[in-house]
Amino acid sequence: MKTLRVLLTHAPSPELELAWALFDTAGACTATGHARPAALPGADRLEAVVAASQVRITTVVLPPMAASRLANAAKFALEDQIAGPPEAQQFAVSTRQPDGRVRVVIVDRALLQAIATGGSPLARPTRVIAEPDLVPAAPGWRWCGNEARAGFVRCADGSAFPVDPPRGDGALPSELAIALAQATRAGKAPSQVGVDAPFAEALLARWQSETSVAFRRGKPWHWHQASPDAFAAALDLLPDAGTARAVTSRNDHARLFAGPLWLAGAALALHVLATAGEWTWLKLDAWRNAQEWAALVASAGLPSDATVTASSARAALDRRYGELRHAHGLPAPDDALPLLARAASALAALPHGAVRSATFADGHWTLDLVRADSAMLAELDGRLRQAGVPALTAVAGASARIRLGAQ
Repeated sequence: MKTLRVLLTHAPSPELELAWALFDTAGACTATGHARPAALPGADRLEAVVAASQVRITTVVLPPMAASRLANAAKFALEDQIAGPPEAQQFAVSTRQPDGRVRVVIVDRALLQAIATGGSPLARPTRVIAEPDLVPAAPGWRWCGNEARAGFVRCADGSAFPVDPPRGDGALPSELAIALAQATRAGKAPSQVGVDAPFAEALLARWQSETSVAFRRGKPWHWHQASPDAFAAALDLLPDAGTARAVTSRNDHARLFAGPLWLAGAALALHVLATAGEWTWLKLDAWRNAQEWAALVASAGLPSDATVTASSARAALDRRYGELRHAHGLPAPDDALPLLARAASALAALPHGAVRSATFADGHWTLDLVRADSAMLAELDGRLRQAGVPALTAVAGASARIRLGAQ
């Protein structure tokens, strides 16, 4: 089965020439070229590779949670680091690693929709991946690029950012110079920068002298030369990634395993019956709880639409309690000052200048912390638990964001 992969530096159009590469069943590249969409070679599968200039890859550290919540948690952790409104960006997240690290690929939603809908000159691709995701993370940084188009830097933690070609005077691209300066100030300067690009040795020596970071010559980067494992491991940016399933014939297998299949079917039927019974009991228990909440809400004089669910009833009672407290000139538990007072003993131990900003909205405080190491965050989380203040923490690099109060 042949796979055609095309590199997209912009949204596809009939006039835009695309770099393409054809791969055989084993994943080896058999041909490359440039062509307009109408003249691309035929293949069984089409995959789109979004150029590094159009994507950004970052990593965040998140607490244990369901996989379905990772994307929203990553968006919350990164919302003040995203250029433009978050709703204009598409987030693709990896699985959570044992140390809590999650890789996040960010791409413009409009660009992804133009690629994925099939309304463009290209057929609808089976996968859309990011060019920097084809470079395995390794110790140090890897700078992949050339003089013709923007490249990118892949960092040791798996993050990546686009980088322009070197300036005409030979100076280091500003994106890379700023990133190295910030990493040096944070004490996280890379041990070296591997240069997978055809730049002159004299430039490498100059950059090493200017930054005090070793620049080492590597192999020039060509996206189509990435290994089959790298293509397979890259995150799929399509919103419905993973929903397709292969369909295979099962007649011979059914005859061969008729007995085991019958036993498996019987076990499945018993499991379904047990699950249905448990589900019925849980629904009955939930109905009883809802009736009790409804009676409590009615006795409090609240409207009946507040009893749609138990959670809405509890929220309505909390609001009513706060209104009555306010009517008598008293504070409510979810007011800004009482909530901050409960957390004050835990926050008092933070080092001076650790809190960059604090905002209050919808019954919770959001604190942005700088220089937030794992030990400090673990200690703070323990103190907040002792104070009875619910907290959600998201870490991005050397900073962290903590939400206190209602979740």
